[in-house]
Amino acid sequence: MALQEKLVPSAKQVSPFTVRSTPVFDPKVHLAYEPPSQRLSMGDLGLDKAHNGPSSAIAVTAPFPLASREGVIALRQAILDPAVLSHCLVYSHMTGPHAQLRGMAPHAAEFVAEFWQHPETLKAISEAAGEELVPYMDIELGHTNIQVPKGMSRVDYMRGLDADPFAPPSVSLLSDEAGSKTVNSGDQTAPLVVDYHKDAYPWVAVLMLSDVSNMTGGETALRKGDGSLFKARAPSLGSIVVMRGGSITHCALPCEGASERITMVTSFRPRHSTQDFSNLHNIIDCSNLNELYEQWTEARLDILGNKLKAYKQVLANRRRRLEARDGVLGGLREPTVDLEELNRLADEINEHMSRTLSEMAPYTSSRNVWTPKPRINL
Repeated sequence: MALQEKLVPSAKQVSPFTVRSTPVFDPKVHLAYEPPSQRLSMGDLGLDKAHNGPSSAIAVTAPFPLASREGVIALRQAILDPAVLSHCLVYSHMTGPHAQLRGMAPHAAEFVAEFWQHPETLKAISEAAGEELVPYMDIELGHTNIQVPKGMSRVDYMRGLDADPFAPPSVSLLSDEAGSKTVNSGDQTAPLVVDYHKDAYPWVAVLMLSDVSNMTGGETALRKGDGSLFKARAPSLGSIVVMRGGSITHCALPCEGASERITMVTSFRPRHSTQDFSNLHNIIDCSNLNELYEQWTEARLDILGNKLKAYKQVLANRRRRLEARDGVLGGLREPTVDLEELNRLADEINEHMSRTLSEMAPYTSSRNVWTPKPRINL
């Protein structure tokens, strides 16, 4: 089916990006969701103590189909647009010589935002996770990791990528990039594409945008409670893995045999969460702080709003119980507000806002390395 085209805002409206026309997201065309065949719990990984919830809470899913071939091509078309490659290539200590694209949605890659925010996409990801999830913030929509072969620059390699994942490869990936850190995964020693870490946000969804049918390696190594590693199978083209990445130490192992490895990552949080342990430790160095801080503050305020809404509901429920017991509406004969409880809530609010601010380095900090000028000329 041909992709329907639509007009995009003028370059003046979305400066500094000059974007091409993009396909209209249609879940009937761009999604191919099938539920995961297996889910591992936090208890299965021996990580009960690393998680505040029950041991039965889902930790990671088996790979499952999400994007159709048309969806994969549209996403690749969006991220490989010269404006995105020019303005959204970032450098991170976690990825070393490999490439990251981030901050492209929604202005430089509207299709990416439409894909991840559509109700049908969210329904599929929430069903897989076992709870209702929403994207944490726009700047984390469609964060893309691209494995770069040994001896090639990021720019030279990305110039040769095609929107069609089945296009003839220009180079094959190798698994011995010089200078990369290594991990003993039980049966091999391999360099890491992304170093060991916990994600900054509660949930992560990793979508494969490359044909990896001939790939060996490429797994996600999860550190279990006893220190051993569990290698989660890498998803195939258009498939996705959903993981409680904020609670699990993990890394991305490299692959070989495939012509490329492009993964798109979006971070999520529970829609109705009242607590949030997210952080910006690994995010500040590779983000536009003007965008990051506004979106981070809004997300944290949304979570605080959930907490306040939940407490208001507690008070309303207490009133209903008292009125039902006494058979009288109004004129409460007992208090619904526990002053000690309210004081604890005030402490929690203060702690929440203090933590929100503590994650934000000053704009004048040396960690603010983002620049609005094009970094590469494609």
